Amino acid sequence: MARNHSRSPVTGKHRVARRTKIAMGAIGLAIAVGALAVAVTTGRTGEASADPADPSFFIDISKVPAGNNVNAALQKKGAQGSFTVDCGTDADGAHQNPDNFIAQPGIKNGAQHLHDYVGNLTTNADSSLKSLLAGGTTCKNGDKSAYFWPVIRIDRADDAQQQQRNQKAQQEQQGKTGDVQQDKSAQDAQDAQDQRDTQGQGGGRSGRSAQRQDGRNQDQNGQRQDRRRGQGNQNDNQNNGRQELGGIQGANKEVGDNDGTIIEPESATLKFIGGGAQNVVAMPLGLKILYGDAKQSTNGPANARPSWTCTGFEDRLTDLYPICPAGSKVERIHAFPNCWDGKNTDSANHRTHIVFANRQGQCPKGFKNVPQLQVTLVYDVPQDVQQKGEYKVDAFAQEKHNPRSDHDDFANVMSKQIMGRLVDCINSGKACAE
Repeated sequence: MARNHSRSPVTGKHRVARRTKIAMGAIGLAIAVGALAVAVTTGRTGEASADPADPSFFIDISKVPAGNNVNAALQKKGAQGSFTVDCGTDADGAHQNPDNFIAQPGIKNGAQHLHDYVGNLTTNADSSLKSLLAGGTTCKNGDKSAYFWPVIRIDRADDAQQQQRNQKAQQEQQGKTGDVQQDKSAQDAQDAQDQRDTQGQGGGRSGRSAQRQDGRNQDQNGQRQDRRRGQGNQNDNQNNGRQELGGIQGANKEVGDNDGTIIEPESATLKFIGGGAQNVVAMPLGLKILYGDAKQSTNGPANARPSWTCTGFEDRLTDLYPICPAGSKVERIHAFPNCWDGKNTDSANHRTHIVFANRQGQCPKGFKNVPQLQVTLVYDVPQDVQQKGEYKVDAFAQEKHNPRSDHDDFANVMSKQIMGRLVDCINSGKACAE
């Protein structure tokens, strides 16, 4: 009996220590659940919450200096002709994907943001000149060129949905905390049984504890092996090229960090002009041209271009989202590079083979003036959405919907006949439309 009395206080201390550990574990799990609740209510899990653009990205168009549109100034120089191609607006969203066969060739969902396409009907990650030549087109004159740009979304904050998600997270937290308490009660009951076993059977408690510990060790070893097998399978998928970047999800075609309701342009004008040159030469078949920089936060500002304005304010451009007055609509103007090196249809960085003319419309030595493509997109963004900063352009995650990341892509697949008419219209001063 003396031996049992001498061990009882020690056993009590162990029980206190174990209960303390269990209690601390319960608190830790509750904190983790709380963190999960925060993640559910603020992050993009399943049904994404609003992820608006930063308020500093917006500006009243009246505060943008007039006369800073270099494109408009160049249009007054050189050949005054133009050639407009009617390829529609992709109003029904029939041709959209997060691919870019110019910048990320062969990588499905490589752009990680959604593009609107007009022109060639087959444009995707695997497009080539051969496949584009074989494709159909939305252009009325048969132009099979590929024209594509990132979509714009409206991302309204929905208080009702946010409150519902908060309530659900709280319920889940309460339920999991209750489970922890039940587990703790069960553990206390087991400890009591262990103590009785120890008092009645000597080393029984140590044997049972060892068995449970062995079981836990086996479970942990099994989990580690499963994780290693999972990592191995993931690596196999990557090595075999089976793994793809995340694609389109949900009715709103969300992709990457881009959520919200897509708003299609009410007009998309594809216009070729002289770009300040006295005369232009034909573009080569397959010429690829980029406008702007989708990764300007990584690459720096050199290739980013001010693209935003409002209808009626085309004498100015800004690199911020414009807030337009009543009766005016949000507008994007993308004026592409127009000085071709005369040899290559593409280059390693997709830029050095074709660059911008200077402010006099002149190309660098050895380069030739080709027709300048100017894409003008007009959107009917509600006034309250503009004022609340609730619209944004699709972008790579690191851009955080920065309007400076706006960009546009073009690949020339015009027939010689169409290109011939285009060049003639510009050089002869005619305003042609097909």
